[in-house]
Amino acid sequence: MNQPAVTDTEFKAHFPVVVMQRDHANTEELNSGLTDLILGMEQRYRGTNENAARLSHIATEGGYQTAGEKNLLDLQNRYVSSFHQTLLMPAISAYLEHVFEDAAAQLAPYPFAWANVLRDGDWQRPHCHASQGNLVSGVYYVAVPDEQPPRGCIDFLNPLTVSQHHGYSPCQRIQPQPGKLILFPPYHIHYVHPVTKQQPRVVIAFDVLAQAPGPQLVF
Repeated sequence: MNQPAVTDTEFKAHFPVVVMQRDHANTEELNSGLTDLILGMEQRYRGTNENAARLSHIATEGGYQTAGEKNLLDLQNRYVSSFHQTLLMPAISAYLEHVFEDAAAQLAPYPFAWANVLRDGDWQRPHCHASQGNLVSGVYYVAVPDEQPPRGCIDFLNPLTVSQHHGYSPCQRIQPQPGKLILFPPYHIHYVHPVTKQQPRVVIAFDVLAQAPGPQLVF
């Protein structure tokens, strides 16, 4: 009788959830310029209809968020341009190459970004960014209050809840810090714990679309 032999072995992650974290140094000047810009917008628009956080379908509870129909990256501002070209696009390319491998070369990703400011008592409900044509979502931390976790942290929920019976964590927590960039699948559900300090938590969030949408409103 012939001895049974292994002919092939393959390890494959079903329904993968790939999260990328990239930390950056020497971002103080960039982050300072972005903070001044975004807080200036907050001061001008927080109490108006230009504050998307006032809309019931937006996950942000309290705080300020730039209007959803306007791409922050369209702003004619040197700090926004620097963030876009030197931090955001290289990170997007690295993530897409890792996830889509050779097929990434056929993609022409279009990032659509918005700014978000949270202060004492503000938070974000569990949500995801799963919409047609969205390849990846992410967040860049511009300014972060000095708080003890979980305050202001972002939590990603375990999509396979039954796995908790086998010892897997119900969530993965990331503590924000200035210069940290996170990318994740748009279907990955996440939320932000309440901020407890008045010092603003300033972030740029974004979706990476497979192609550019129609004409954008520039502001």
